[in-house]
Amino acid sequence: MKTCFICVNILYDMFATHAGREVVFGIVRQEVKLKPTVNQPISSITWKSDLNKAAEWETGQSTPDYYTICNSGSRCQLDHTTGELKIMHLKPNEKLDLSAEINGMTAQSFFTVIALGNVGTNCSKTQCTLVCEGKNTTYTKYSWKENNKTIAENTTTLQVQKSDKLDKSYTCVFSNPVSTEESEPVKESVLFPGESFRNTLIFLFHCTI
Repeated sequence: MKTCFICVNILYDMFATHAGREVVFGIVRQEVKLKPTVNQPISSITWKSDLNKAAEWETGQSTPDYYTICNSGSRCQLDHTTGELKIMHLKPNEKLDLSAEINGMTAQSFFTVIALGNVGTNCSKTQCTLVCEGKNTTYTKYSWKENNKTIAENTTTLQVQKSDKLDKSYTCVFSNPVSTEESEPVKESVLFPGESFRNTLIFLFHCTI
């Protein structure tokens, strides 16, 4: 019997437990929005990726300037009224450390952006073993939902049997000290579509912290 796996490539960084740094998970090829702390009207703002400028604006400019990670095509959008930076087209295995300097002051807002990878699956006719795997298990926990109801905790695997109605769905839940993320539901009707069927699917994660 063939085994069905859901392999979730999750990058977890120790910054997640550091005070003052917000970890933001995003989906490969999609976008994240970073909202800095703003206590006064913005006259200038500089976003940095590590020590390099990523986006910058100051009073008098009609549009922001973009550099390094934001300089390729239309990858970033900076809202100079709120300070929010939107980063689009996240890349596989991408991890970005960013900070925002507002009105010439030392950065007060720090972010780590982690792109969650794709999920693949292949199944036999009547049974599957679903596997939700991460690269760091010290600060991560896994659980499973069936039709939005938790049915298993503290395990990366779930055995599922084909039912008569094929009306079930399964979701892998990943959590760490600062966030909880869920996979897109895996529908039973897709896991067991017919005789001798082998399929590869792409399932995406949404991170909002």
